[in-house]
Amino acid sequence: MRKFATTAAMAVSMLFSTTSYAWWDAGHMRVAAIAYEQLSPQAKAEASRLLKLNPKYSEWAAAVPAKPDGTPGDVDQYAFIRASVWADDIKTYKDYTRDNDTATGPDAARNIGYSDKLVHEYWHYKDIPFSTDGSTWPTQDPVNAETQIKLFLAALPKSAGKDDGIRSCDLSWLIHLVGDVHQPLHSTAYFNKALHMMWMERNKPDLGDRGGNEIAVVPADGKETKLHFYWDSMFGGYSTPLGAIADNRTDRIPAPGDAFAKEVDPGQWLEESHDLALQFAYAAPVALDPQQPVTLSREYETNARKVAEAQISLAGYRLANVLNEAFK
Repeated sequence: MRKFATTAAMAVSMLFSTTSYAWWDAGHMRVAAIAYEQLSPQAKAEASRLLKLNPKYSEWAAAVPAKPDGTPGDVDQYAFIRASVWADDIKTYKDYTRDNDTATGPDAARNIGYSDKLVHEYWHYKDIPFSTDGSTWPTQDPVNAETQIKLFLAALPKSAGKDDGIRSCDLSWLIHLVGDVHQPLHSTAYFNKALHMMWMERNKPDLGDRGGNEIAVVPADGKETKLHFYWDSMFGGYSTPLGAIADNRTDRIPAPGDAFAKEVDPGQWLEESHDLALQFAYAAPVALDPQQPVTLSREYETNARKVAEAQISLAGYRLANVLNEAFK
């Protein structure tokens, strides 16, 4: 598995692009827009039918603008792309909560549809740990992005026997989570002695660098930020489905090779992302240097953008592949 993941990292490192956009909402929407173009007619129809059950569907449908010629816009495509950020949106909804919501809690891995009002932030990542100074780490969360993607994929086909409400919620989560696990720092946690002392001083369990959230960097805009924030924001902040479609057509991010696109194991996706994090996210001048903030070099930022572009393309094709299989 590690050999394949390293090969994937090398393949990604060879892709170049000139886009200057970044990762968050815009990145997730671009993943979904890529995926929608690759869906079979049958998968599009089933995805559309299920997403109509999302509590926010009526708002998404009402926001679809008419085409330049005055004809109605593509509601199905718009809703699919808009659904890609629903799992982040719920973090701000008043009827959702973080109370008693932990990866080790009794409700951590439940699959009950839209009646589940837990935020489940730990579903968005899997922190694969590593260290360069011999540091150890605590037992990692038993519920994470990998466990939930597998759970939702298994529940999505009609043959699984789940009701449509659950399948709709699972689809909404999947459109988002497949994008998440292709962000390299959603697959990584770095542990060292300095970080261990920091957590001891805070009187909290050792969480390492929390996927770059404890490493301060300064990119080309001169504004200090966290390493994780830098990678998450690679394609910009809030966007629209139409904006994501237009950006994909303008930037023309290369399609991934079939060998990578057809990989369906979420565990493998995360291993690949982890390798990319080690090779690029923690590359010099970051290099796990405790002296912060770290000023990012032009080479670092150029490589980071290449990796991000390749990863959203790969995520889009893989999302389409698993949905085509689930809805065949």
